[in-house]
Amino acid sequence: MPPRCCGQPVPTSIIKTVYSREDQLIFMRSVLLFSTPKSMRIFCPNETCAEFIPPSDRINPKRPFDVVCRKCSTAVCSICKEDAHGFAELCPADREYDSRMRMEGSAPSRRCYSCRDLVDASDGCGCIYCHCNAEFCFTCGAVWDSVIGCPNYCNSEEELERRRLEEKERIATLERERVEREEAEREEAAQKMAAELRTRESEELRGLRAKQINQRDRFCAFEKKTKFLMFSRHGQTRVETLDRQGQLKAKMKVKHARTSIHLEDRQVAAEMELRATLKQSERSVRIRLRHMEAYCDGLGRAASGSNPARVVTERDLRELGQVYNVKDDMERLHQAKINVMRDKQAKQMEQLLERQEQELEALAAKHAGELETLELGFEAEVKELLRVFAERRDRLSKRWNIAEEIERKRLEDETTLTFAPMSAVEWPDLESEEAKKDGLSVMLEIE
Repeated sequence: MPPRCCGQPVPTSIIKTVYSREDQLIFMRSVLLFSTPKSMRIFCPNETCAEFIPPSDRINPKRPFDVVCRKCSTAVCSICKEDAHGFAELCPADREYDSRMRMEGSAPSRRCYSCRDLVDASDGCGCIYCHCNAEFCFTCGAVWDSVIGCPNYCNSEEELERRRLEEKERIATLERERVEREEAEREEAAQKMAAELRTRESEELRGLRAKQINQRDRFCAFEKKTKFLMFSRHGQTRVETLDRQGQLKAKMKVKHARTSIHLEDRQVAAEMELRATLKQSERSVRIRLRHMEAYCDGLGRAASGSNPARVVTERDLRELGQVYNVKDDMERLHQAKINVMRDKQAKQMEQLLERQEQELEALAAKHAGELETLELGFEAEVKELLRVFAERRDRLSKRWNIAEEIERKRLEDETTLTFAPMSAVEWPDLESEEAKKDGLSVMLEIE
């Protein structure tokens, strides 16, 4: 409150266009309610009404501390916010007035209707003057009129004397109640001390407590042993899991190494095979070149014997030149084929190593998941064990309390005296260093 849009209050003109007349009245009452400080909000104490009573500048001169509900006309005290009190009665919820009246030598006082301060009464006068210039009747607190005086026409002297006697009697009653309460507290404390002394000196209760402490020690020793065995089993399982995972990782690395060596061997064999093929091709070219050179040698030689005359044509010479070109480019061509094969083999090796790296990463992720699942299982088991031991400790403590109550009741019936409850058996902190050191010796005793 008030409703805002973009940090600015919503104008009334817009609210009128959105709400009906009845809703506008409800909205304005809500604005009035939430704009009133929380400590000053007054609601009708009538259960069938509970209407908010808005603050007003006008007050009733005869009863300035009372407000009236507009809906059901119920009179309400503005101090305690409950039903209005009787004529000239002070509000019982005014703690400041009560504490001031308990002070020795304090003068009678009234609360000012204007500034709400306590003002001491003037001697021999029914009118009280406040520092805020307000005037009111000391007898009933009504607003003082300069012409008629108190609007309730109080007899100030008689009423003042009556109030003084009532206040004196009230203070005496409070003092008697305080003395009786202190006496009862002292008597109760003495009885409690005597009961505690009887409890400490009772052999039956001391024996019962010794038996309970012995049970507690044996229970703690059993708990320590159980936890020790559980943690040892967890550690052994964790070590075995890590060893198994290490073996699987080592086997995978050996498998990867063999695969890499096998690929390298196949690549070397393929290169040697290619080199042999290229060498054979080079040998064939050289043989062909020698034959063509021999054919073209002795250009235009006449026939001899049974051999016909060789005629070397332009085509033969052209083919001879082509073979020379093939021979000259053969080394470069062969080296290029070898380089292509090596690039392909390098790419295969790179893909193999990448695949092996991915397999190792997948194995590591799987092992991490196994360890995480194992740790979660360990944690759940530890929580369950702690829960079980906590429940057993609670049951054991309740059983001890019942046994103690039974024993105290028996002693009280026999001796007709009261015995105080024994202090609860304290459970040691099993997580402390001392408890961990003493655990082994106690476990050995159980063994």
